[in-house]
Amino acid sequence: MNASQPHHQPRPRQESGFVRLAALLTTPLVPDDYIELVNPLWTRKTLRARVEAVIPETADSASLVLKPGLRWQGHRAGQFLRVGVDIDGVRHWRCYSISSAPERADGRISITVKAVEGGRVSNYLVRELRAGAVLELAAAEGEFVQPQGHDDKLLMITAGSGLTPVMSQLRSAAARGAMPECTLVHYAPTAEDCLFRDELLSLAAEHPQLQLHLVYTRSGQKGGHFQAAQLATLCPDWRSRRVYACGPAALLTSVEAFWAEAGLSQQLVVERFRPALAAANAGATGGALNFAASARQADSDGQTSILETAEQAGLAPAHGCRMGICHGCTARLICGQVRDLRSGQVFGETDDLIQICVCAPAGDVQIDL
Repeated sequence: MNASQPHHQPRPRQESGFVRLAALLTTPLVPDDYIELVNPLWTRKTLRARVEAVIPETADSASLVLKPGLRWQGHRAGQFLRVGVDIDGVRHWRCYSISSAPERADGRISITVKAVEGGRVSNYLVRELRAGAVLELAAAEGEFVQPQGHDDKLLMITAGSGLTPVMSQLRSAAARGAMPECTLVHYAPTAEDCLFRDELLSLAAEHPQLQLHLVYTRSGQKGGHFQAAQLATLCPDWRSRRVYACGPAALLTSVEAFWAEAGLSQQLVVERFRPALAAANAGATGGALNFAASARQADSDGQTSILETAEQAGLAPAHGCRMGICHGCTARLICGQVRDLRSGQVFGETDDLIQICVCAPAGDVQIDL
């Protein structure tokens, strides 16, 4: 992720008088024990949100409208958050981009989730979650945001669910009456698979400075994936624009290579939903992976993350983004060394804290899990 200028988050909402009163009446007991029974969103221990609606967007995606609790401190358009959901008694954490604008008047936020084949959490959220459920949240984070005080012309290139953080930015700009001069090129298999299609068309109709190009990759007309000739037609002045790209790895790899070849990488801001991994090293070797706290052991091939190996061994380590951003999976290395799957670098000393979602054993390893 690319850094942008420092910014401040909105101030947290003031606690209700009920919370302060409860603290007085229940001393020396912990008031949260009682408050949670009345309304779990009032707790001060964790940030929670109630699901108010699950809105289908396409056949395999839905937007969750959430009412966040007292600890919610707001977000900037383009950021993401970690979501904790209990499935069959096990807490799972995943990262999802916020698709709503920070200016939403009712204080609600929305995340838009695409059900991934074989993805337990995404399929649960899209197909099984119901209004009234309570989720745990982490604070909004991420740098896929517009620098404050800039009026650069923009080019946004997205595909699939990579549209979600850009949708937050467009909704925010519309709410503020400050839509920039922007060209959006969005790729989807078909019109039926295009997230927010009707709203995008309405935004483009209402804001002439927003040039919208919906490219359907399974269509014979104006279809296909990202390529130089296509971009030159859709956005002839692409060289002079600040570029935001979000979507599948194949798209982002092509976009990054294109801007690097043009010598304009500094104009490109990329948001990834999966880590960019180093090329597989044919000489990389794994080893025995010992989970000290669980008294279990597994064999590693040196290419599979410690997190995945632990899950295959029946463990359920804490984690969040699964891509090396949130540090929710950090664990203590007892002995051995590990390989960073993003860079290929081998490192590790006793008591180092490592991110198990993006590290694999480089030889025999013992870890405090």
